[in-house]
Amino acid sequence: MIIFAHGDCDGICSAAIVLHKFRDAKLFFTSPAGLLNDLKGISCEDLIIVDIAITSRFKDEICDELKRISAGNMVMYFDHHPLPPNLSEMNIPVNVIFRDEYACTSELVFRYFIGEIHHDMGRVMLYGCIGDYRDDTEFSKTVLNCWDKRELYLDAGVLIEGIEGAGKRNYDFKRALASKLSNNIKPSLNDELVKYALNEASRSDEMRLYVKRNVKVYGCVSYVLDVPWSLGKSAIYARVYGGTIVGIAGESRGGYIDMSIRSIGLRNLNDIVSMVAESLGGVGGGHRDAAGARIEKSKFMDFIHGIDERVRMLMNI
Repeated sequence: MIIFAHGDCDGICSAAIVLHKFRDAKLFFTSPAGLLNDLKGISCEDLIIVDIAITSRFKDEICDELKRISAGNMVMYFDHHPLPPNLSEMNIPVNVIFRDEYACTSELVFRYFIGEIHHDMGRVMLYGCIGDYRDDTEFSKTVLNCWDKRELYLDAGVLIEGIEGAGKRNYDFKRALASKLSNNIKPSLNDELVKYALNEASRSDEMRLYVKRNVKVYGCVSYVLDVPWSLGKSAIYARVYGGTIVGIAGESRGGYIDMSIRSIGLRNLNDIVSMVAESLGGVGGGHRDAAGARIEKSKFMDFIHGIDERVRMLMNI
């Protein structure tokens, strides 16, 4: 069995819960932009996908690959991102699909494979809920009542900061971390993770102020490029210090720029990002107030202009 997971806190915790159930599964990390190519590499193995959005640009090709794989193997899909336009759950060719846009994927995976609120893996589920700002669902609040929340939030903070500090593409570390979590080992007892978390915390104010000094504003959009820090945090503080509705943090990778986008008050950021990115030959999507995108470096400012234009139209500015 193969697990495809997102490399953030929710994705890692979701994968850990799956690994708790399927000890021999092989874990790989992917992204919405990379999912199609990774699916093409699957032949005769069962597959569980957790916390990976289906992008509008590649939705037809992704469904073709899922249909091919599920014809002879079990394919399960757990996710909480909005589906792209003209794609419904019934049109996704998998054996099992469990989606809920108002819960995190860790909760969905826990509910499906375990379900017992007093189970020890409930705290791993809660780490994922906290990491994705989804610790306010009725189920997550019920599970939280089974734990001392002070201790649990400490461990969640160590985990979240440690994942950020380890680096986005430190996949071997993330794979080992998911394995430890699958055995319900507390993050605060993982020396390497704690080291990463403390280092990340020590840099936090320095990097926040770096964003403040370097943020640029175009209309309704504030943006920064190549900040040596978390893209998500950089996007949040770009929005805050730029005083705009949308904040964008970009990272140069070869001829492309990977971005994290954050907004406040829009509730359909995923649609806006997807539409603008695809109009420029890129890919994008995510949640209603948090999204990601990848476009050619030469089109970065066109992307900024496009987001600004769409937001102005939506907000009647």
